[in-house]
Amino acid sequence: MKKLIKKIEGIFTKKDEIAPAYINTKNPKNIEIDGTYYSGIIIVNYNRENTELILRKIIDTNINMNISCFYEKQDAYKTIRNLSYHIANVGVDLKDGKTNSMDIDIAAFTYNDAKYIRKEIQVNNEDIYFLYIYLDIFSKDEKELEYLLNKIEGIIESTGMQTRRANFRQEQILITCMPFMENNKLLKPAAKRNVLTSGIICTYPFISSAIFDENGIFYGTNIYNDSLIFIDKYNENKYKNANMCVFGTSGSGKSFFIKLQIIRYFLLGIEQYVIDPDREYDNIAKNLEGTIIKIGPSTETYLNVLDIRQDSIEDEKGFLATKVSKLIGFFNLIFGNMDEEEKAILEEKIIKCYNKKGITFDDNTLYKNEKNKINIKPIFKESTDMPILEDLYNILGEDEKTKKMQIKLIPFVKGSLKFFNNYTNIELNNKLIIADIYELGEENLKYGMYLFVDLFWDKIKENRKNKKIIYLDEVWRLIGITSNKNVASFIYKIFKTIRKYGGSSVAITQDISDLFSLENGTYGKSIINNSSNKAFFSLEEENISILSEYTNLSEKEKVEIRSLKRGESLLFAGDEHILTKIECADYEKEIINEK
Repeated sequence: MKKLIKKIEGIFTKKDEIAPAYINTKNPKNIEIDGTYYSGIIIVNYNRENTELILRKIIDTNINMNISCFYEKQDAYKTIRNLSYHIANVGVDLKDGKTNSMDIDIAAFTYNDAKYIRKEIQVNNEDIYFLYIYLDIFSKDEKELEYLLNKIEGIIESTGMQTRRANFRQEQILITCMPFMENNKLLKPAAKRNVLTSGIICTYPFISSAIFDENGIFYGTNIYNDSLIFIDKYNENKYKNANMCVFGTSGSGKSFFIKLQIIRYFLLGIEQYVIDPDREYDNIAKNLEGTIIKIGPSTETYLNVLDIRQDSIEDEKGFLATKVSKLIGFFNLIFGNMDEEEKAILEEKIIKCYNKKGITFDDNTLYKNEKNKINIKPIFKESTDMPILEDLYNILGEDEKTKKMQIKLIPFVKGSLKFFNNYTNIELNNKLIIADIYELGEENLKYGMYLFVDLFWDKIKENRKNKKIIYLDEVWRLIGITSNKNVASFIYKIFKTIRKYGGSSVAITQDISDLFSLENGTYGKSIINNSSNKAFFSLEEENISILSEYTNLSEKEKVEIRSLKRGESLLFAGDEHILTKIECADYEKEIINEK
């Protein structure tokens, strides 16, 4: 009514706008403000041995409350002098037995506590502070408020701390917990306790991390505090690179997570290339009008193993030298690990194969006209100008030393894999490209994976300005024991250098042990170390143990990974580690085609 009268009279102010309609301070146990009840708690004692963040359990309850912490640094020299005096006096009293049994216990405690503090200040260069912690819990229901108070007190006391209700001081604690930076003098005597620097660190309140990158995509919510998580992995000021590792058992939610990323980056117009060995992404590609490239015995899609593409050059090697290096890796997958002599002979035959098409180590031979001629734009040779696998097959048959190699190429030239023996007819003119290699079968997947990675990698290098992503599902096939050093080195190089092309590599697998099975885990470790972002979904105990050898997982995080539910992940974003619940909109579920 008073507000209304003031408004009518024309003297209604901003203070009146924000002021509560009523405040009831008659109850010593709480204050009622506009139907909400507030009650304060003071933390009055701390466990010096407790090195955990002492506010963690309190904040993580998600109970409505305001918390205020005040710190007053003390003079170290003066403190040592006073402690020494106290230690000497109490020590004499204890020795002479001048106190009763109850007082003896108290005196002994304060004696030992004082000696501990003095030692930490003198030896470990700790500072000493007065610490004050106040909590003001609130609820719309008075009975619920009492329940919440009991709950908070139980949680606090379980950590070795002690509490006191702020009865008859509710107004003071309410104001103290407001952002006025006012430590009320009537509360200070009850709350004041001395702590060392290590104790102050334990009161750090931001224990449930929040990430809200300005240009990031939505990942989910923090499991502890429900805060939204937005990550911009392309932010070079915050992350060393845009790479990511996604690990989890079958059914843990990792594939759903990847599909959500594809949708969200698609909406941002980012180029995306997916290696899909299990036909996981066909639906999402169809719904987003992406391109699905299926390759297998029943398709008419061809991918020429011997293609040299204009953007395939690496470093200063030159086109042919780069291609020969990649082909040695590919043929190692087919022939098994070759010794140095076998590699040298094979390399000789590969070079001869290109020479017959007029292609040499002179890069100009890859152009239809003179590359350096003035006012003439150089035209790179087409796929039909390149040799095909059959050309190499025939050359291998001319030499007794390489006839065994020729025999192993029969499936690729004349058998079930002959779609690798033809001129490439694949178009990469869409923002979303899915390489569906499911029809290759388990034994042959690695061949298709490697060739498509090579194809996509060349596409990624076309333009350094455009952002792009390559997803390597079941990446262990290319860097594990079934692969070889040449192929694994190529994959590692992509993770190491893709940043300078505006790109991001995403490694996905459920087979952690296979990931680290080649060269004592060298390549698996390198890929993890070159991924600023990581998402660990539920994993089996064996895989957690393996992973902990190559990452900085804490003991607590190991426990957390074991207990993760479907759709929950331990997310690494640079230096931040956050337990995350993956969230999505209904329209995203429809695109993914998952109910």
